[in-house]
Amino acid sequence: MKKVAKYALAMSLLYGGFSFFSTSAAARIDLMSNRQLVVLSETNLLDDYRNPNSIVGSISGMQMVEVACTLNDSNCLANIQGKEYIRIKTWIGEKWIEDDNKITAGGYWEEDRDIALVEDMKLYDQPDVGVYSSAEPPKDIIAPQKVHVTAIYNYLYKGAHTGRAMLEAPMWYRISTKQQGEKWIVDPFIPEDFQDKERSTDRVVKMTGNELLYDHPYVVQGKGVKATPGIVQAVASSIFRIKTQIYEWFKIQLQDGTYKWVKTYPLFESESGPLMQSDLDNEKITLRTATRYFDIDGDASKSLQNWLQPGTYIADKINEGWARIQTPFGWKVVNLDRAPFERPQGITITEEKVQLTSETKTYYFPLTGEVSHEAGSFKDQEVLSFEKWISPEGINWYHISTYSGIVWVPDKLLQE
Repeated sequence: MKKVAKYALAMSLLYGGFSFFSTSAAARIDLMSNRQLVVLSETNLLDDYRNPNSIVGSISGMQMVEVACTLNDSNCLANIQGKEYIRIKTWIGEKWIEDDNKITAGGYWEEDRDIALVEDMKLYDQPDVGVYSSAEPPKDIIAPQKVHVTAIYNYLYKGAHTGRAMLEAPMWYRISTKQQGEKWIVDPFIPEDFQDKERSTDRVVKMTGNELLYDHPYVVQGKGVKATPGIVQAVASSIFRIKTQIYEWFKIQLQDGTYKWVKTYPLFESESGPLMQSDLDNEKITLRTATRYFDIDGDASKSLQNWLQPGTYIADKINEGWARIQTPFGWKVVNLDRAPFERPQGITITEEKVQLTSETKTYYFPLTGEVSHEAGSFKDQEVLSFEKWISPEGINWYHISTYSGIVWVPDKLLQE
């Protein structure tokens, strides 16, 4: 828990800086940080900001425009008679617009995708910023369901210049609804955007019974279900950032076959997370794949090739992804976080010939990225493989013997 608290503090300092701007304060745009503006509603284009009658057209909202100046040019901002103006690029050349509540920093993009809402969301006619700010909260709510997104608006107040301000900027999504047409929602959790953050793991954790389990790696108020006390073996983990906060979750399979998510390190004292370190009462755990064993925790020497076969083993201790288990060779420890990456599911026996060249790189394991032989280690030659694994990306990996031990070699150079 202390480790996570320190990490969260470090992240807060990294992204925070020392900015004390209020997001509602009137501020001149910081051109060092903001090169785009968002026009919320129709605004006039002026040839000369000093002449309010020099209107040559208008820009409708909502759309994104680019500031005309380069970083070294300070002639894009002007003030006259208490009004601010910004010079922007347009289809009719560089023009001036008044910097009022119709203008924000940030970004706006047309979109065409479906997303799943996992909780009730407030529906807005327009993003609740600038000219559209309203003191009255919206009354309409949309329940969890699939919706179609037609635009995204990243609101950033014009004085923003810190990393923290960028990360905390609200994300507005324009969605199509059957009953009410197009509406806006703000900062939804989109499970589709986090699926690629899932990493396989065989880690064992101990539930106290106070943890709450969710359908997604996200807390939905009132939707968590209490965990059953006892040990459980995760199938995946996920670490990601929302705004400035880092989250880590484990995905577990319940006895009824359904999957749930549990937060690993709660952020608040009122929350409870599973135990990562604990003595066990000779509990049964499963090695889902062949797994290397060691004498002590933390000994992850890549060259050691002592393997246990998949199966059920007795464990008496867990420690942050490690487990101490009883084996035919005595009590040993295994790294359950690394196991799926060192020996992924789907490996088959083969006797295919593999061509090695001077450009060939080999790896200790298929998914850890740890290089065994750098390019230049081999002359052109043909070797016989004894195992094969096909990655989700379609890369063929071959297990071969070399002058310095057994290694894995992909059939094409990896992008690093």
